Amino acid sequence: MAPMMDSPSSLWANRLRQNQGIRSLMEDLGQVTGHPDEILLGGGNPAHIPEAEAIFADCFRELASDPCLSALLGDYQAPIGNDRFRSLAAESLSPHLGAKLTKDNIAFFNGSQNAYSYLLNIHSGKMKDGSFKKILLPIVPEYIGYADQSIEADAFLATKPEVIPTGNHRFRYGLNKTDFDLSEIGCVALSRPTNPTGNILSNADIEWMEEKTKKQNLPLFIDLAYGNPFPNLIGSEEPIHYKEGRTLSLSFSKIGLPGVRLGIVVSNPDTIETLSSYAAVGNLAVGNLGVYMMEILFRKGILTNLAKNVLRPFYDKKRELAVSIFESEFQKRGVEYEIHEPMGGFFLWIRFPKLSVTNHKLYHLCKDKRLFIVSGHYFFPGLNSDFSHTQDCIRLTYCRPEEELARGAHILSEIVASHQAKSK
Repeated sequence: MAPMMDSPSSLWANRLRQNQGIRSLMEDLGQVTGHPDEILLGGGNPAHIPEAEAIFADCFRELASDPCLSALLGDYQAPIGNDRFRSLAAESLSPHLGAKLTKDNIAFFNGSQNAYSYLLNIHSGKMKDGSFKKILLPIVPEYIGYADQSIEADAFLATKPEVIPTGNHRFRYGLNKTDFDLSEIGCVALSRPTNPTGNILSNADIEWMEEKTKKQNLPLFIDLAYGNPFPNLIGSEEPIHYKEGRTLSLSFSKIGLPGVRLGIVVSNPDTIETLSSYAAVGNLAVGNLGVYMMEILFRKGILTNLAKNVLRPFYDKKRELAVSIFESEFQKRGVEYEIHEPMGGFFLWIRFPKLSVTNHKLYHLCKDKRLFIVSGHYFFPGLNSDFSHTQDCIRLTYCRPEEELARGAHILSEIVASHQAKSK
């Protein structure tokens, strides 16, 4: 019998089969066995916060007893949401985003990740005039989920960041304005706070970028999954507002609803119209559950108080605890380390400057001990220059319980201490 032949596949399919950071991360989350020794410091799950989950449970109870339940379960939405929900979102978000929004500025998606796959491909790859446009990441490391979004290969271009010491065992990345080159760019994308580092670019830096992008008529995409108006984990930095030239994306995942899969895009009507066509082809319709929950949360004005009085205090305290735990273990074992200033978000970005193995190898060494982390090498798509941080850094979530953080810090510090080079 003749051997079976591989079925034909596109270049895009071949790229998708390669080792993807986002697939590795999500498979780690999905393949958890529940073993008591597992330490899950790799994923992006929000913490389970009882006060928040009680609010969400109330939403479910209200929906279950509402006559709308039959429509929620049995009717399609429009591709980017029905007009009444989009109008409600526009009205509710306008005061928080500093603009007079209408439904024509709003699109709903099954998560902001889903929306970005469309936004990035609209403005990258081969253009009508025959040119090839790239996606500029103005500061890396940047979100692991962007890297494999583009249908075309080699669609990302990143600038090497400035590394700014900020104190003992502390640093932060700064915007490298010298290398900000837009000659082959179709759009500029960033997250604020940045996933994985928790970095928050200042409004002054963003306005400086906009001066450049507007001259080239380029859109600026700002991912606010961890930012304002909810969960609003932006420390002391100013919130981002909507204005022409910006496309903002918001997410319900980080308020504590990742399973609901609701993302909100705020943009100009022309972009929203194009996204509607993409959504009809790719999704048919946005899911109902998130949109109906959104209606309750917006109508009752719940999210502002939830972010201010529950989410921000919880994550601020959690971050301080995690930093204390990891620093104590590192210092106890003589680990050389640097932590990016954790200004916002859910994560610690840690550099080990004397690590004698790559961060990807460190990931596997930790996984052998049932400790899940994320290797930092995935977070630099489009960076074509040498930068030691691509091999030295890891990302950890601090959303897990204190006891789990402590066990993870103990194991990580032992492994790193045994794989430190005397010089590097």
